[in-house]
Amino acid sequence: MKQPLVSVITPVYNCRDTVVRALESAFAQTLPPERVEVIAVDDGSTDGSAELLDELARAHEQLTVIHQPNSGGAGAPRNRGLEQATGEFVFFLDADDALGPEALARMTAMAERNGTDIVLGKQVGTGGRKMPQVFGETVERTHVLEPGSDLFWRMSMAALQLFRRSLIEDAGLRFTEGIPTHEDQLFTAGAYLRARGVSILADYDCYYWAARADGSSITQLGGTRAADLYTIVTTAMEQAADFAEPGEIRDQLHRRYLDQEVFGRLQRKYLGAPEDERKVTYAACRDLLEKWLSPGLRRGLVPVRRVIAHCVLNDLCDELDTVLRFHNEAGRPRLHLEDGRCFQKYPFFRDASAGIPDDCYELAQPPTIQHRLSCPSWTDDVLRIGGTVVVRDTDEGTPDLHLILDGDDGPRRIPCETAPAEGTDQGMATTYTADLHPVSEGWPDGRWTVAVEASIAGHVQTIPVQKPGGMHVPTVLDTHPAEGARLVRVLPVRGRGDLGLELGGGPVPGDLPDAEASLSSGNRLRVRIEAPPVLGPGPAPAMSVVLRHAGDENAAIRAVLEPDGPSHLQADLSLARARGGRWKAFFEIGGIGDPVRTRLREGAGVLGPVTASWAPPRRVHVRLDEKWLTASVTDPVRQRAASLRRRLIRKPR
Repeated sequence: MKQPLVSVITPVYNCRDTVVRALESAFAQTLPPERVEVIAVDDGSTDGSAELLDELARAHEQLTVIHQPNSGGAGAPRNRGLEQATGEFVFFLDADDALGPEALARMTAMAERNGTDIVLGKQVGTGGRKMPQVFGETVERTHVLEPGSDLFWRMSMAALQLFRRSLIEDAGLRFTEGIPTHEDQLFTAGAYLRARGVSILADYDCYYWAARADGSSITQLGGTRAADLYTIVTTAMEQAADFAEPGEIRDQLHRRYLDQEVFGRLQRKYLGAPEDERKVTYAACRDLLEKWLSPGLRRGLVPVRRVIAHCVLNDLCDELDTVLRFHNEAGRPRLHLEDGRCFQKYPFFRDASAGIPDDCYELAQPPTIQHRLSCPSWTDDVLRIGGTVVVRDTDEGTPDLHLILDGDDGPRRIPCETAPAEGTDQGMATTYTADLHPVSEGWPDGRWTVAVEASIAGHVQTIPVQKPGGMHVPTVLDTHPAEGARLVRVLPVRGRGDLGLELGGGPVPGDLPDAEASLSSGNRLRVRIEAPPVLGPGPAPAMSVVLRHAGDENAAIRAVLEPDGPSHLQADLSLARARGGRWKAFFEIGGIGDPVRTRLREGAGVLGPVTASWAPPRRVHVRLDEKWLTASVTDPVRQRAASLRRRLIRKPR
């Protein structure tokens, strides 16, 4: 009989409700049935799982069932399965989970293609199960001993992967027996350290990893005693050290155990553990930190973990409890900023009685500074820009603020007037205003980007100013220039983006407010807009509205926009000679750029009918476009006359 390609090993303990689905997913693989050997090891089940397995074995020649007394964990049944396995590869499938139909075919093909000994197939969480962050992309070949690799830290040590069986047997790898969890730590780590190479298959859902709805799986319940756990972790870190000299690679291996089994366990479980477990955990963590916390690993720790490490290594037991309780209950600490340095104020910061050094509390990154823009506004010839600057997570200090305008002729640094900072949930918030005089000071034509420079306690950051969508600042007409006028606009004119200022240039549709359209006396189309603000002593340039026929650019109807009250302009356009078709509206600003279109305010629709002329009698309908100011003119009298003529011509004699 041909050797199976894969042996699938499934430990079973009281999984009657899920084991059929798990094993059926192995039977349904796209590999030929004779290439998949399935070994189920009943670990003393009491819920009928054993009998169900025997029934499945009678129906599936692929399935071998082994029965044994309960061993207290998945380690022993997996080891019995390995003793029975004959496949070139081994895959460990838990009885709560399932395989994707093509999983084994894809993983074995990947291993054979790359000569790798392990394939980590994409795992998908079901029932709320969280997955390791390792499946961002497919990697044909890698290794945990490569410089810079973070695979050992990101992967799960669960043995739910494809292993070349020769790797397991040559190294004598076996699972730890008699413990409910962590039985696969030494097995999986040993395999990764010894493998010729590892493949990551991330473009196919290979494994559906379930969390039981009642939270009753062994993995979910946990339960391995601290003494057993730290025996495994101690051996695992020693094993990793056997494969890497002191330095970067050893640190990248040891980081996983310090993160998860030292600091992670102290932060998650230490305070609520029984006293005997606390003592074992404390002593084991101190031993591991003394032996393996290298300077490089210590530098990479976040402040709370540096403080924890100092407390453990210096037998500050009460202080450790206080720091852990603060971290679990209070969340993010506030920051202290000083001389360009940034400290998280966990308990005992600069407490002489505890003597914890400042560098335990220091953050490597600067504080986060955020900016919220208030709507800029024109008052006379002054553009006022204001907003709020928040130094996140601080509870002290007011920053010194300047606007930085960067243009073609170099940056301009403009001081801001600030109010005293106020504490908020996010941090210390400071409101400010700054006045710009681009018109009266005669700034040259060009564009400037706007940013806020914030300086506090030796920290200086320049933050781009974002203009949110929906925030509108009117474009103004500057009449100071010796010749003509020019536009001064705040950018972006519409929408959101980096705040800027532009002087000169031609008009764009967004410069003009949305237009209103109506029918006026005398059968005219009335167009009305808000008048652009005018700054300076000169007269406002003339503005006109022009209707151009879509099919004939030479056909145009023009009218000057005249003042209508203190803040609006309007023009009446005669439709007496407007022939049928679409008439697009353009606006002209005398001496400034090309004509531009403008949007129509919401609520526009059909205007009319209107009597365009009495001799000959002519009635037209005007329909306004829903977006751009466009008049669609139809002449019902002429249309009916033309239709009648066509019918007469076609009428048979």
